[in-house]
Amino acid sequence: MKSRLWETPFHFLIVLIGLFLLSGISALLDYDTELVINVGAYVLRLWETIVELMSPSSITIFWGESQRTYSMLELFLTTYPYSFSILFISFLVAVCFSVFISYIMMLLPKRSYKLATKIVNVLDALPDVFLVVLFQLFIIWLFKQTDILLFNIFAVGEERTYFLPILCLSFLPVLFLLKQFLFQLNEEKSKPYVEFSFSKGFRKSYTVWYHMFRNVWIHFFFHLKSIFLLMLSNLLIIETLFNINGFMTVLLRTATTSSPAFFLGMLLVFVPFFFVFTMGSWILKKWLKGGESHA
Repeated sequence: MKSRLWETPFHFLIVLIGLFLLSGISALLDYDTELVINVGAYVLRLWETIVELMSPSSITIFWGESQRTYSMLELFLTTYPYSFSILFISFLVAVCFSVFISYIMMLLPKRSYKLATKIVNVLDALPDVFLVVLFQLFIIWLFKQTDILLFNIFAVGEERTYFLPILCLSFLPVLFLLKQFLFQLNEEKSKPYVEFSFSKGFRKSYTVWYHMFRNVWIHFFFHLKSIFLLMLSNLLIIETLFNINGFMTVLLRTATTSSPAFFLGMLLVFVPFFFVFTMGSWILKKWLKGGESHA
């Protein structure tokens, strides 16, 4: 029990140290006539990072086309809520759509189900960049044909766009979750409780929703980290393609210009989700054990 109690803080500490060591990695590699590893510059950069972290309000970041100097706290407070509101809404959209589509597909006849599965596999094979550009080209084509601009496809200056970034960011997670839900639902179909439900006269729509999905939600949590990492990596692509001055773009800039800002930015990504996943895992274990406490 004691080893389990210390396991989570130990993992947190290891990741914290890893992120700190990663923050100064830009100083480790140097190029003179050939690529060399500069350990002295790397250690010096880490020490400077520690010194600057003592007064975070004084940390600045070069930002924008004019390369003006901005306060790190000001820039983070501006970009972090915007980027992660897109990420959070996209996640909710992905979950809702994947649940709805998988539920509908489970009610389809066998031939229609096979056809729908093939369509899902084809869409899943398309690169995310291709899909984003395709959406943008469609909006431009529609604007040329009708003079109606449905959505902003490009953020200008401080302007913020939401609909298309959310749509594009949630597209691939929808397909990923849809395939996972379908796989788990098909696994559940062979379970005795499904046949028992049908023998009691319950309709297929009721059995799928109230019985099969209840067990599938347990497996869904185990894929949350994969979904989060997928969406987080795609968020940078979305910000680049839509010209969004978002948090991930700032984080990419600080990777080579400001080690302390890069370290704190990575903490803003890691810490909240670490606690969310840790609490979720603890709740799930309690639920699976029926809420019993074990010494």
